Amino acid sequence: MVLSSDVMFQKRILLRDKTEISLEQLTGKERAREFQLFINKLILERAYLIHSKQFSLAEEKKWFAKEIAGNRKGTNIYLKALFRGKLVGSCSAMRGIGKESGNAELGIAIAKGWRGKGLGKVMLKEMIGLAKRRWKARNIHLSVFEKNKRARKLYASVGFREIARLPGWIDHHGERMGKLILVLKK
Repeated sequence: MVLSSDVMFQKRILLRDKTEISLEQLTGKERAREFQLFINKLILERAYLIHSKQFSLAEEKKWFAKEIAGNRKGTNIYLKALFRGKLVGSCSAMRGIGKESGNAELGIAIAKGWRGKGLGKVMLKEMIGLAKRRWKARNIHLSVFEKNKRARKLYASVGFREIARLPGWIDHHGERMGKLILVLKK
């Protein structure tokens, strides 16, 4: 279901294994603690995230308030994926500013155990559609750790292609690795 005027987004989807997931935009009624647990679990497993230190609840509340404000102002979109009310994935888009306002940058995180089921692909496609409808985004891009082959395969399946490679850009728990910049093919 897509709610009126596409201001708030909510949709039920079936994954490849027939599991039903709810995709919803942030409403402001969520608990920051749930998002803190989600991101900290990913950080503990050493997932390919830009963050390497766990977040305190105060830090997460500050982040959450910023995301809600951005959603309300129309400068970002944040979708959460829920299974029986539990957060299992997130996908965000940030609109470019100034002369880059025709662009959008995406980010995605999927909980362990939910990867490889088609959730990432569905979330990215929904987010791309939202960014194009709301912002008329002409260029949609994202970055990925060079060694994150699973994510790179997902991004290619949605239509992203590599446009830049930044060798040794990231320190992932003491290992230097490259960062790739990908753009959605038109």
